Amino acid sequence: GREAEFATLQGAYGRSISGESELAIISGTSGTGKSVLAHRLGSLVTARRGIFLSAKFDQLQQATPFSAIAAAFNQYCDMLINEGDSVRAKEVGAELNRALGEEALLTVSRVIPSLGALVGLDDGQYFSDQGCVDAQKRLLYLLCQFVDVISSSSGAPVTLFLDDLQWADAASIEVVRQLLLISGSLNKSKQFFFFGCIRQEEVNGNHPFLSMLSSVNQFGLRVTEISLSCMDEDTVNKLISDVLCLSPRLTRKLANIVHHKTKGNQLFFSQLMISLSRDGLLRPSLSRRRWEWDEEKIQSRRLPDDVAEFITGNIGLLPKNVQVALSVLACFGASAQVALLKTLQTQIRLSLIDSLEKAVAEGVLDKVNGSYVFCHDRLQEAAYNMMRPEERPLFHFKYGVALMACCTANQDDMLLTATSQLNRGGPMAVEDAKQAVLIANLNFTAGRKAIKMSDF
Repeated sequence: GREAEFATLQGAYGRSISGESELAIISGTSGTGKSVLAHRLGSLVTARRGIFLSAKFDQLQQATPFSAIAAAFNQYCDMLINEGDSVRAKEVGAELNRALGEEALLTVSRVIPSLGALVGLDDGQYFSDQGCVDAQKRLLYLLCQFVDVISSSSGAPVTLFLDDLQWADAASIEVVRQLLLISGSLNKSKQFFFFGCIRQEEVNGNHPFLSMLSSVNQFGLRVTEISLSCMDEDTVNKLISDVLCLSPRLTRKLANIVHHKTKGNQLFFSQLMISLSRDGLLRPSLSRRRWEWDEEKIQSRRLPDDVAEFITGNIGLLPKNVQVALSVLACFGASAQVALLKTLQTQIRLSLIDSLEKAVAEGVLDKVNGSYVFCHDRLQEAAYNMMRPEERPLFHFKYGVALMACCTANQDDMLLTATSQLNRGGPMAVEDAKQAVLIANLNFTAGRKAIKMSDF
């Protein structure tokens, strides 16, 4: 499905990398398939040997500057380092050194840790930027140069995709604005395309992203808007027909039932189909050499009207230890690094990794670039909501204290994560005055680092 919308998105991409100034925004309510459409373009970009950088903003990590931007650039650095083509990695590293210089690279590696390994910085090497004038402009210039260097050194267009823009921080939006304005003012050979997904209903008039759109419009950049709604019955039938490798005529009655129950919500649709297969109501028949289903039982199956309730019920069917591990992961947002979770499980003496691997096998999580990632925001919300509201601050505080004990001077990510968890615990979770002073000092240190990250 979504052929017309994909054609629109592909057209915007084609015009942008051909020298025109354009960006695209995919909007829609949760579960309508925005991310699926976006990653479909990502597959096209990589198939044509383009560079596709992607990341998503997280509702629980809004206090961390550049969280998604850093993740996208980090992903590219890790890919170069790990893909086995050492010549290409060395060439890009050398180009970055020539274009930016060691001091600038030392500074930005505080935001993009894997950049240090790519350009050959020594562990522990650090540049103090306290005397830097117009420090924020310096960072923005550096990130724009980073995109320019990786594009020119590989001879390929760069596409940056950011998901869940409704949760974007102002510093990240400013980076996107600068990238768009600079790419739009340069010659036709500078190939850069930006697009993102957003839940429009969760954005108010003061959101920095809306201000950014207004700004780039004034400079003549074209904005292509793609709005996704729920699927109609014909689209649902086509999807079922394609998945089951059967004629649409044979799947029409099943599609009618599924559409009626899911209202065409793509996430609800996919979760229901998985559930029907798991419960044996949709099954392969060896004798007939095709899929078969029990229409009467599927029709009579009672489902909640809300996809969130349905997903919560499905997670409740998992083993208890997997549910607990998912709740822990959900406290950190849509994703968390495996290394952080290993540290946490040692501190709180709770097996997390083995349980999360089972969740990966069940299709609740993906494991991407050294992180466990919920397959959809609604899955993360369902796992988080398994904890009672009055318990959530205590769990956040517990995990913050555990990580605080492991923070070292150069672990900015760990420090900011620990502080965020402690603050979500709130003052009621603090045990005594000594602990309150310790947490206040940690917030002071984390605040200084966050200011440096967004203003140097």
